[in-house]
Amino acid sequence: MKLLKFTLYIFLPILLLNSCRDYVEVEQVGNNRVLKYTSDYRGLANNYTEMTSSGGIHLLASADVEFPTTYQTGVSTIWSNSYTWQEKIYDPSQGDSDWIGLYKAIYYSNVIIDGVMSSQGGTDAEKKEIYAEAFVHRAFAYLQLVNVYGPQFNPASANSEKAVPLLLKPDLFSSLERSTVGQVYDQIISDLQSALANDIQDTPQFNVLPSKRAVYALFARTYLYMGSYQLSLDNAQKALEMQSGLINLNTFASGFSYPVLIQNPEIIFSKTALLAYRGAPLSNDLLNSFESNDLRYNYYTIAGTNFFPSYTGRGFGIANYSPTTGINIGVSVPEMYLISAECYARLGQPQKAVDNLNILRAKRYKTATTYQVAATTNLEALNLALTERQKELIGRGFRWFDQRRLNLDPAFRKTYTRVFKQNTYTLEPDGAGYVFPINQNYIDLSPELGK
Repeated sequence: MKLLKFTLYIFLPILLLNSCRDYVEVEQVGNNRVLKYTSDYRGLANNYTEMTSSGGIHLLASADVEFPTTYQTGVSTIWSNSYTWQEKIYDPSQGDSDWIGLYKAIYYSNVIIDGVMSSQGGTDAEKKEIYAEAFVHRAFAYLQLVNVYGPQFNPASANSEKAVPLLLKPDLFSSLERSTVGQVYDQIISDLQSALANDIQDTPQFNVLPSKRAVYALFARTYLYMGSYQLSLDNAQKALEMQSGLINLNTFASGFSYPVLIQNPEIIFSKTALLAYRGAPLSNDLLNSFESNDLRYNYYTIAGTNFFPSYTGRGFGIANYSPTTGINIGVSVPEMYLISAECYARLGQPQKAVDNLNILRAKRYKTATTYQVAATTNLEALNLALTERQKELIGRGFRWFDQRRLNLDPAFRKTYTRVFKQNTYTLEPDGAGYVFPINQNYIDLSPELGK
């Protein structure tokens, strides 16, 4: 089965360019609209809504989330299926917004990579800049896809399990045969290397645009998920050499003072989870892990009465304090400190691990209160780093990716149990629930997706 039906189902708005009329200049050629000028490709690359939206359904399945009993009767089938790790998430009338959004960003990126260098009206430097950016957007999308719809990368295996299709050209007719986990990760690394090879800019005007520091930070995240801790650490440090500023939460009067996304100095490269997921209730275990002097409780969470349907408890707060902020799941300065801490702990340097944690914690605790942590062993430092990740990266879906990779470590493998509408559901460390199913609608259109 070829790509045509699938493409028309998902990408028809793109092909018609209805959604992009404000961003691109098009020229009629026969019955087709084509991009001609470099400014057209810049407009496509700057399509903020399409290029930054990066799914998020996996956060409902993560240990960050816990549905109160009274809340369970009001959630949608999609939410309940994700929350209970079902083999089927969507019914035949529904599309997978995460899958669609990520492949749409990939399609846009492929269009740019395929055509911008031969476009008219721009300098070579302008074309190259847009070209380099597209590789970063594509790498990010595939890193999300392979960690939602594919098995966990295992450094001790060949990673030959099927994951997701690798679409690298903006073609209407192409096989949708799924590539392996290893092949997808190879492509992610190749794309990031291509961005560097094409001199991606150091300092973009806005954090929604890719940059060299974003490439290093994405390398750090990618290698962390691959269990390549020295490479992850090296790249996290390179990113921090270029951007290391942290927000001091003591300078804010309330959560409503938190900076909007494009003005947030901590964000290296902004990508956002779909806002539909921002109301997910946070687990009591996670909320109880915050110490009384930790300001993140009041800045990163908000009472459940602020959401619909409302609930007793708290949800992720930043997107509610400032609607223009969104839920950032792109790379950031705090994440780089956390990656550095974890990697130092795994590489036998516990003091450097806690040093990185304390740099971050100094900006998160009330002034004149104790924020420092200490560790004398690698395991102590690693536990501190993983706990800090849960609190700092709360409500964004990172916990799900951490659960997947930590299942490879006997010290951190864990079975999760949930009660939903009086039924008990269990997720084993090697459970099939850790891989989200591809929507059956898409398999019906392109059967090779199911193989």
